[in-house]
Amino acid sequence: MPLPMVHLAVAREYAKGKSDLISCPEYYLGSISPDAIHMRPNAQKSDKKITHLSAEDGDSWKANVTGFISRSKDKSDYNFILGYGIHILTDIIWNETLFREFKQKYENDPVPIQEMTWAYYNDTDKLDFDMYREFEWREEIWELLKKAKSVGIDGILSSDEIEAWKYRTLHWFDKGESEHKNPIRYIFLDDIYAFIQRAGEKIKSILDTAELQV
Repeated sequence: MPLPMVHLAVAREYAKGKSDLISCPEYYLGSISPDAIHMRPNAQKSDKKITHLSAEDGDSWKANVTGFISRSKDKSDYNFILGYGIHILTDIIWNETLFREFKQKYENDPVPIQEMTWAYYNDTDKLDFDMYREFEWREEIWELLKKAKSVGIDGILSSDEIEAWKYRTLHWFDKGESEHKNPIRYIFLDDIYAFIQRAGEKIKSILDTAELQV
């Protein structure tokens, strides 16, 4: 799955031109919150499937997400829920595009220098640090995240888990560079920039079709 800078960038891409959304702290917090499951002690893959509203196929998965968003349409925390859903839609589109391409490249590599999971995180974590340094809007989003009030989602995540993940995200990049040191091999910055734009457009289309466009 993509890492926080990708999720924040796609959320911002979707929010362009939406004045009530693009500066909403809780919207950006929602856009990173499904991964707050990592703050739960002894969390299992089954827990992540719950927080990510998983289904057996892509269309059913998207339907789970649009239904989740729709049910919160009139709630006060709707912007948070919208961001949460956009995170998951970003994951789905990533799986269908960049992650699939990564796997093909890795499997066709005659001399991989790492096993697949570590090769994936080597590239994506290093690129997340690059984006943290390069995105001109990063400081603005960080200030919004600091202001965002963490709320829980019944049966999915607690407000404490989301608050802990927010803190972890805000300070993840403090060390200045990724702990991964191998050269980038399979996923490149231009790939991710193109993905961000495509994903923003695709999510608008998905939410338009579900009559959930904001």
